[in-house]
Amino acid sequence: MNLYQQPEKHLVQFNAGKCIREGSKLKPDLRKGMIYMDQGDDQLMRFYWKERKSNSVPEDDLIIFPDEAELLPVPECTTGRVIVLKYKTSSQRLFYWMQKRDDDMDDSVIKRVNHLINDPSSALDDSQMDMDSSDHNIEMELMQRLMGSAGQGSLTEENLLELFQQADQMR
Repeated sequence: MNLYQQPEKHLVQFNAGKCIREGSKLKPDLRKGMIYMDQGDDQLMRFYWKERKSNSVPEDDLIIFPDEAELLPVPECTTGRVIVLKYKTSSQRLFYWMQKRDDDMDDSVIKRVNHLINDPSSALDDSQMDMDSSDHNIEMELMQRLMGSAGQGSLTEENLLELFQQADQMR
């Protein structure tokens, strides 16, 4: 990605791997993956899983209607953070495992996904949520502030110190 190319934005996006079923047990697919959701021109909510490597195409590409499914943590899993996309009208279950090292955003991610599933019209008003690129978002915001200050001819040592302090608070 070049410096001026904007990263792809989704309604929600977070790093997660797939789980593979072996009988009654689940084991992790070790590929680095991501789940994201978008809304098409038809206003239908789409749920995707794909590998994080460049130019990969989604392996899971699902249209989810309001109140048709929900994303839930799997408390029975004690060796990792497993989530399930559980359909309410069938026995279909898709299991994933959270790949972000800490669990500080797990509840927010699950809540956001379920909110988008149950109220797709809210996606028009809500801001986009990328749970794993907060560092990149902070950098972009700081760059925009820095460029704005420089463009106004008012970039001083004091402005820079203020930007660095704001960056520390955002992390």
